[in-house]
Amino acid sequence: MSKKKYHYKIKDWTLNPITSELTNGGEKVHLQNQVAKVLLELIKANGQTISKKELLEKAWPGTIVTENSLDKTVSELRKVFRDSRANPQFIETLPRKGYRLIAPLKKVEIEKRTIPIIKRRSNLKWGILILALAVTALIYIFKKNAEAHKILSPNGKIIASIKKDGVNYALFTEDITNGKIRLLDSFSKPESIVANWSSDNSNIIYNTTLAKNDFYSLNVFNLHTNRISYIKFPKKEGMMISNLKPQDSLSKLLEHKKLSQRNSSVHYIAYENNDTIKVLFNDKKISDFKW
Repeated sequence: MSKKKYHYKIKDWTLNPITSELTNGGEKVHLQNQVAKVLLELIKANGQTISKKELLEKAWPGTIVTENSLDKTVSELRKVFRDSRANPQFIETLPRKGYRLIAPLKKVEIEKRTIPIIKRRSNLKWGILILALAVTALIYIFKKNAEAHKILSPNGKIIASIKKDGVNYALFTEDITNGKIRLLDSFSKPESIVANWSSDNSNIIYNTTLAKNDFYSLNVFNLHTNRISYIKFPKKEGMMISNLKPQDSLSKLLEHKKLSQRNSSVHYIAYENNDTIKVLFNDKKISDFKW
């Protein structure tokens, strides 16, 4: 028997746990990996308080992270839900205890749609043709969506996205308040499509590493200056980080930890204004950024 699949209704929002997408009418937001994991753990708690320690262990298994990372993740969730810590409607903070989901929650089973049997041969031919066209269209749409990566800024005002643009891939931003779309950068298809925001909404870091190269490449786009900083470091361990242009970049390799679980590792990169960027790897490919 096939396993049943569910969506979760959280007040006016619907979460698809498979795609990590939240929808509310025509609005759709793709949650980042850790944000989705934290939300799912809050859902599983079913209105009960879940401690920060337990959330960290379940959302970041085998990874050393601070409570500050969890607090920022919960803050991102609140911005998506347009929630308030002072007057919460979705996520409640219990000082020195943890968090709990207080919004109305409902588990909804996804209905399976069956294809009706077509009795006449002539209708069968047309039915098969229409079905083939529909499947082709769905595959195209799926591939198109699978190649796109969207992230919401910490202040909830801008969506950054990486998607295919002709023969290349491109970084776009869309201002939610006025619908304005900007093309920020264009590059060859990276070996993994990953991006994230800085906590102050001023920078977007994204992966431009090519599978054929023997080094990792990261770009940081500053929305205030419209400048791109280029960070490059070798894929083999034991070598120091080296920066490409601009030459005044302060980035350097601080530390690298190889975690035995799930073949994951993390690079800590010191950036401007004492910021630290964590580059997370899985199977030797960049899987996420934490600013």
